[in-house]
Amino acid sequence: MPVKKIRVLEMIDDASIGGGQVHVLMLAKHLSRETFEVSIACAGQGFLADEARELGIEVIPVSMDNRIRFKTFRDVIRIFRTSDFDIVHTHGGTAGFWGRIGSLFAGKPIGRIHSYHGMHYLTKNYSFPRRLRMMDQLLLSLTDKVICVCLSDYRKGLAAGIVSKKKGVIIHYGIEKERFQTSGHREALRNKYGLDESDLIFGNVGRLHVQKGQRYLLEAFQLVKNRHSHTRLWIIGEGELKDELEKLSQDLGIHESVHFLGARTDVHELLSAIDIFILPSLWEGQPISIMEAGAAGKPVIATNIDGIADLLDNEKNALLVPVKDAHSLAMAMMRLIEDAGLRNRLSAAIQATISESFTVENMAKNMGDLYRETLHPGFGKGSSQF
Repeated sequence: MPVKKIRVLEMIDDASIGGGQVHVLMLAKHLSRETFEVSIACAGQGFLADEARELGIEVIPVSMDNRIRFKTFRDVIRIFRTSDFDIVHTHGGTAGFWGRIGSLFAGKPIGRIHSYHGMHYLTKNYSFPRRLRMMDQLLLSLTDKVICVCLSDYRKGLAAGIVSKKKGVIIHYGIEKERFQTSGHREALRNKYGLDESDLIFGNVGRLHVQKGQRYLLEAFQLVKNRHSHTRLWIIGEGELKDELEKLSQDLGIHESVHFLGARTDVHELLSAIDIFILPSLWEGQPISIMEAGAAGKPVIATNIDGIADLLDNEKNALLVPVKDAHSLAMAMMRLIEDAGLRNRLSAAIQATISESFTVENMAKNMGDLYRETLHPGFGKGSSQF
């Protein structure tokens, strides 16, 4: 008689492309099909929903936002009452609220796991962190396990009282590294944008949002461009700052060398065409974009902040610069332009880091062990537990 599979519901509010959505998709795709049956609850349209359906993964459309709505409450409760999920795994604050509250009011025994994809509201850039922190402190009592993606987030969560030593677990992101270890599209992509091998391309992937620091990247690129005319900058992503950043590139006189490529599902191909990856974020959890660039063997320049510093070592597998410092960023960019040996050394080092520690296979195994431990205490533990 076949063993009953563990039914898992992954919940996230937004289906558009982003780090959290890629993580959910990787979980649904790579958790053992022999042990787990995974469904995803998210917005009905968007990258995550489309990709999941393409893979044959059940998508349960549900609209969730930060307003208390009776319709959302009713819809989420219905999901749990009409399905026999064993685990609900919520991702991000919005789904974390609705999934945990909704499963409680549905009246079914279910394991509740919540993932923080960065402690964003605990940064000084957010208003009213006390209200959000109090909500998460209350929700902690409804939660069996809380996942942080890096050690610095775990420590922040402990200090804020939204993670406990008993329930807190660290499970790093993992990527499909083989997907990024190809350069077959490099020449065609560069030709498409009128570039050849003499042009050096800096690449950035991320939402066009204050968090990602693209303003400082544009200011740094202006300094670089004045000395190295053969450089180009590709910015991949969408967001509320698109018009502002495009205007800034015009004002800085670099717009002819800056390409805003929008939100893309072919990042693995675009990475093959760039030479150096840059992420000048103001705050982060554990950026998947750096892992993808590292797997592609691209030397990385990033800001020396929590989350990134948990992943990278300055001068060993990347160059780290101070936050909001366009001059230091430009100096690092020019250093890599002028030192091919350093580019090659950093490229090999970060590729080894990703291959050793941040694979999707490791992530899926650790997550699967945590799911089973939640249902059957004593089975095993995730990758790190404190």
